[in-house]
Amino acid sequence: MLWLYLALIAQFLNAAVILADKYLVTSKAVSKPVVYAFYVGLLSGVVVLAAPFGAIFPPRLEIIGLSFLIALSYIFSILFLYKSLAASDASDVAPVSGALAAISTLVFSFVFLNHDLSRNFLTGFILLVVGTLLMSFFRFKKWSALHAVLAGVLFGLSSVCVKILFNMTSFIDGFFWSRMANVAGALMLLLWPANLRAVVQNIKSSTRGTKLLVMGNKGLAGTAFLLILLAINLGDVSIVNALAGAQFLFLLLFALIFTKKFPGYFFETVHRRHVIIQKLAGIILISAGLVFLFL
Repeated sequence: MLWLYLALIAQFLNAAVILADKYLVTSKAVSKPVVYAFYVGLLSGVVVLAAPFGAIFPPRLEIIGLSFLIALSYIFSILFLYKSLAASDASDVAPVSGALAAISTLVFSFVFLNHDLSRNFLTGFILLVVGTLLMSFFRFKKWSALHAVLAGVLFGLSSVCVKILFNMTSFIDGFFWSRMANVAGALMLLLWPANLRAVVQNIKSSTRGTKLLVMGNKGLAGTAFLLILLAINLGDVSIVNALAGAQFLFLLLFALIFTKKFPGYFFETVHRRHVIIQKLAGIILISAGLVFLFL
């Protein structure tokens, strides 16, 4: 049962990462979502420190092109996610983006990898939609809902492109060059003068504590990703994927704890009994939907 505990710990960390993201993009710690997206993409470069360079080979042209497609879809997915988090509650944004990411992953796999959609796809799709409707109050401000949808779709595209990349080359090469492309994608954000000014201004004005918080938060995200890979290796991939619903349960618990302490950042309406019951029902349906999708 080690894989089960690893998966649950990973989703606990993912929930903490989402809330830290929410804090960073709604406080004055990071001036704009694009600045935070730049930091996240740039931090992908730390993979160089652990790279076994004797096992990494110069990439072919198609590997470079696919790596940049992965980078662009990933960078823009997190950019749209942070834009949505900056304007709306984490408990509204996360279920929408998570459900769309799961559905779009399977759809893009069907289109680009010729994977057949399972017989349970429609059932899983319906459960995910209903669960998301129950989980999220859709208190989105202008453009925020669209940003949440785009974040989920682009993340699904990025995930499928990573799978295609691993089919074309070794895991080590694919992982290394896709992370390096993330760094290049982050630097490409600076080609827009307004983004460059925002990043330079934030670097000059941000405190050491803010920089440590950003790095620590992305370290947690990387740890969660590693734990999920280990859980998939040791256990049932369908159940591991379904446990992504536990992230929303942890988000609900965090909201109960932090709403009153930090009302400016976490203002979810979770203090009424019927709201909590509604959200728990949504979590159950989302988890069931993920099970059906990946069976």
